[in-house]
Amino acid sequence: MAQPPPSSDIPNEFGMNEPQHMLMKLYTEIQSLTESLSVWTKTDGFPKPLFIAWNTAVTAWHITDWLWASRQATRDLLSKRYKFEYNEVTQSGRENGLRAFQKVICEECRELKACEEIANASKHMRRPNNDPDIRVALDWKPAPKDVGLVKKGDLVMDLVVYDKEKKTDAQLVFIEAAGYLETLLKDQNIIAKDAPLPPKVIPVHQ
Repeated sequence: MAQPPPSSDIPNEFGMNEPQHMLMKLYTEIQSLTESLSVWTKTDGFPKPLFIAWNTAVTAWHITDWLWASRQATRDLLSKRYKFEYNEVTQSGRENGLRAFQKVICEECRELKACEEIANASKHMRRPNNDPDIRVALDWKPAPKDVGLVKKGDLVMDLVVYDKEKKTDAQLVFIEAAGYLETLLKDQNIIAKDAPLPPKVIPVHQ
C-alpha cells in the first residue's frame, strides 16, 4: 500500500515547507507567463499575462521571506554572506534582520528589486514609497503577419520593465531574479536533496 508523504510543518500551507519549493513555484510561473505571451489568439477572456506576471513577481520576492523564516542556520548563512548583523534572540531582532537582508539583496540584484516593486505595488495598489527608477508598462506591437486567429496589424501585448532608461522584457527580469536566487541557494547549500514536493498521485500498487 502506498503511503502519503508527510505533511508540511508550516501552518496553512499545502505541502510546501522549504525555500526551494518556492523557487520551483517561480519556475512554473515564469513558464506560464512565457506561454501566455507566446500563444496568439483572439479572446474575450481575462488578460492572463497580467495576472501571471503579478503572481510571478510575488513569488520571486517572497522567496526572501521563506529563506529568512526557514531556520536559524539559514539566517546565519545569509547574514554572513551579505555581511550584516542581526539579533536572533528577539522577534524584533529577527524582523530587523529580514529587512537588512532584503535591503542588501535588492542592492545586489536589481531584478529582484523590480520584483519587490511589482509585488507590493500590485498588492497595495497605491504605494507611497515606490522606487522612482523602476516602472512597468504594457507595450503594444502590431503583429507582423497572420498567425492563427491573429491577423497582420492586430496589437499584441508585451510586458516590459524599466530601470531608469534600461528597458527589459518582464520574462527576462523574472528569469534573472530566478537565476540569482537559484545560485544563492546552491552556493549556500540551502537546497535540501531529501525535500521533494508531494506528487499529485501516488500509485497504490508499486
